[in-house]
Amino acid sequence: MKPLIFEAYPGLAKLPWMELGEFPTPINKLENLGNDLGFRNLYVKRDDLSCRYYGGNKVRKLEWVLADAKAKERKTLLTIGGIGSNQVLATAIYGQKAGFKVVGLIFDQLNADYVRRNLLLDYKYNVEFVYASNIVLELFNFGLQYVVRYIKGEAPYYVPGGASSSIGNMGYVNAAFELRDQIKQGIFPEPDYILAAAGSLGTAPGLQLGCMLAGLKSRVIGVRVSMPWYITTKKYADRINELNRFMREIDTTVPLKKVVSGDLILLEDYLGKEYAAFTDGAQAMIKKVKELEGLMLDPTYTAKTLFGGLDWLKKQGEQDKTVLFLNTFNSVDLTDQFKDIKYQVLPRKLYKYFERPTQEEKAKLDFGDSQR
Repeated sequence: MKPLIFEAYPGLAKLPWMELGEFPTPINKLENLGNDLGFRNLYVKRDDLSCRYYGGNKVRKLEWVLADAKAKERKTLLTIGGIGSNQVLATAIYGQKAGFKVVGLIFDQLNADYVRRNLLLDYKYNVEFVYASNIVLELFNFGLQYVVRYIKGEAPYYVPGGASSSIGNMGYVNAAFELRDQIKQGIFPEPDYILAAAGSLGTAPGLQLGCMLAGLKSRVIGVRVSMPWYITTKKYADRINELNRFMREIDTTVPLKKVVSGDLILLEDYLGKEYAAFTDGAQAMIKKVKELEGLMLDPTYTAKTLFGGLDWLKKQGEQDKTVLFLNTFNSVDLTDQFKDIKYQVLPRKLYKYFERPTQEEKAKLDFGDSQR
């Protein structure tokens, strides 16, 4: 399915793009969850089903990013993220299929079951690990890796955290046009609010700009799920404006849609004590959504987004509004791909993520202690 924005703005078809996902993703009403929480018109867009290989929000972005890397004749992708990064894994899966070598610059984060899973899957998909204990060292490693590889003639292509570049964020501008068509087809009513994770400021800005260009009145509620110094309303607005300028440089018929911080909704109170830290609200939402709707959420991004967005709307007295939750988590079960891999094949510095307890394991220990 070619991008719908090519129809709206034919000049954008000059941009490189490759088909990876299976779109449009379905929209379902969360009847049971809505009744339980007092929201009569609560829906989910299943971007967790964006591809049978590996779903989630990275697929839409990588359709543009990998095509751009191909057009620039790059052979190595240099990407960054936490130890358990979904971004690094998605880039590895789709990058390998497209013939790229993938280098993952990863930094320490709080441990969790999904961290172990993603590390083993990264190994399966031949990620070359470059480890740093913190973001500052990671940035140093990035500069070093880029320069060394450039001198060697590799000229790597940089895929930023979340694949959130102007070219990558086009994927969620297009997603808004997909939503517009689903609304026209009567699949669901136009949402008043769309709940989206704000982790690298790609999905929410792209979607908000896309809604404006597609003629939708929907307001995106971004829920901060990453570092506070990075996820700010100013940066949120800047990303939208940068993306709009990028599109207008390619096709001058794209309207100018300038925004300021005050135009946007960014919820800042649902992150927890730090990036990737579990929160009580998110953990309760994971359990509730699984029991009532049979959906899987993750503790770092989607559970915080759904809990935070609905909690905020309830405090505003907006339960009667039509709300769409964007599920950006991969729901494809990849267990068979890593169950026989031993963690000792990984670099020794990563062993600690398998030898020290995860947040899930610590919670069980704490619970057990409280029962004695």
